[in-house]
Amino acid sequence: MRLFTKIFGSALLIPTSVLGISRYENKNLKVENYRIKSARLPDMFDDFKIVFLSDLHAVSFGEGNHKLIEQIDRIHPDMILVGGDMIVGKKDQTTEVAYELLHHLAMGYPVVCANGNHEYRMKLYRELYGTRYDCYVSDLRASGVTYLENNSIKIIKNGESITVTGLELARKYYQRGAKTPMQPAYLNKVLGSKIKNQFQILLAHNPLYFPEYAKWGADLVLSGHNHGGLIRLPFLGGLVSPQMTFFPQYDAGYYCIGDSQMIISRGLGTHTFPIRVWNRPELSVIHLQGEKKEKAE
Repeated sequence: MRLFTKIFGSALLIPTSVLGISRYENKNLKVENYRIKSARLPDMFDDFKIVFLSDLHAVSFGEGNHKLIEQIDRIHPDMILVGGDMIVGKKDQTTEVAYELLHHLAMGYPVVCANGNHEYRMKLYRELYGTRYDCYVSDLRASGVTYLENNSIKIIKNGESITVTGLELARKYYQRGAKTPMQPAYLNKVLGSKIKNQFQILLAHNPLYFPEYAKWGADLVLSGHNHGGLIRLPFLGGLVSPQMTFFPQYDAGYYCIGDSQMIISRGLGTHTFPIRVWNRPELSVIHLQGEKKEKAE
């Protein structure tokens, strides 16, 4: 009986410890800094600083998200890019938390947003969500937020420019299980051709298609979606993706294919499975570095 009690107690300790770690990590942001070097970057954007937000899922870090806002203010970026899933695409969920955060940030910084699968779901199934998506986007645009739905914007600084494009992937590219093949012409069809001789940032929520993004011509891809794999294991990385694949190839951090680079945020919030273990919410800070500094090294 005593042996059984010890075994039972040990078995209970593991999930209790996981829940304790997850509870702590869900509430404690971690700032991750990335340095992106490219000879294609115009001189005027050397040392340009971007904050990248993804996968908030209506979570608040303090009342009114004041902890997140204060952290961003300390960083004081040149621009804020948003990679989608700031909301939870369910009928009983509100867009208020995401709207209030982005509305506040747009008062101090240029903010550019793209859709994740949750925003796109709300946009697609209007019989379920009514006009909620249209109101959300309209209110953000009225606040000064640039909202991209398979289109682009030029960011101009002292006569030089870079391009930011927001990709809105079709639902089939988020299906669980095996990767749905992407037709070679798909990105050109929905986005148009990449502008030649222009540094191109692509907001692409799902990182699974990084090879296709690189082939299209993205210099820098910013993604999220995988929540860092929920549980991160030493040497193995993230455990599971939203597509329910174990140890996804692209889970979090920095990746490179040729001249194309990708950063995947671990995301800010959670949904469905509110678990984070060794996987704190991420506030991504991207420092662009151009040709001059590359030559000086």
